[in-house]
Amino acid sequence: MFDCALILEGGGMRGVYTAGILDYFLEQGLEFSSVYGVSAGALNGANFVSRQHGRSIRTFTEYLDDERYSGAKYLFKNGDWFNIDFVYGEIPNKLDVVDWDTFAASKTKFYAVVSNVVTGKAEYHRVTDLRKQMDTVRRSASLPLLSTIVNINGKKYLDGGICDSIPLYKSIQDSNHKNVAILTQHRGFEKQPASAMGLVKLRYRKYPKFVRANRYRHLMYNNQTKYVYQKEKEGQAFVIQPKEPVNIDRLEKSTEKLWRLYRAGYNDGKESFERMMKYLDN
Repeated sequence: MFDCALILEGGGMRGVYTAGILDYFLEQGLEFSSVYGVSAGALNGANFVSRQHGRSIRTFTEYLDDERYSGAKYLFKNGDWFNIDFVYGEIPNKLDVVDWDTFAASKTKFYAVVSNVVTGKAEYHRVTDLRKQMDTVRRSASLPLLSTIVNINGKKYLDGGICDSIPLYKSIQDSNHKNVAILTQHRGFEKQPASAMGLVKLRYRKYPKFVRANRYRHLMYNNQTKYVYQKEKEGQAFVIQPKEPVNIDRLEKSTEKLWRLYRAGYNDGKESFERMMKYLDN
């Protein structure tokens, strides 16, 4: 195990890029002392810690045409685009079972990044028992407007990416002097202001701090990428990200596109491996 943190950005279905990289890492037997996962990055990170090669790409692609998986009917009925009982219940417990025991036995510290809807700030929740704490991963990946607010222990949460898309700063605060950051946008990407702010203001009018976090998320994100590249220069981060712009929707339905991006991630992980190992061994 390397004394190094693994930072996993989200991005909805762009997460298949990360899935490809992590599957290559699993083939090489890599383990990291800490993992910080955001949204889809939390889902990928959980599969990485449970050492389940291929599970992420399967869960991203194999149920897209299954009416039990997602759709407007679930959004109108329950407020969630994804069928929560199926995605976080039947799949991990029956159809593509999570290796709960391997996750629990791992010495890796796993954190799911969530956004507190009331405070408008990120929180970093340690997951030690994935079976009991699946809702922690769920709240990290609960997209605004497409998910109901997740209530846990009297607090309200949604997608961690709203308040901290790339938690490298938090990792360094936690004394992780080396970090491998996997981003899901190409170098040079600049996030634009949210196009659905009118809906966000209406839907979350009771939570002005969360609305503010959404309004200024693009500025936060662009500052975070600058910080990542600065830490890369200083030797505190090793960055892997797509070489080209990613043409994948957050709710992408094309399995061909998803597999293509997965293979790009796998190849980038392989191509970066020797340089990354020099960074880790230094």
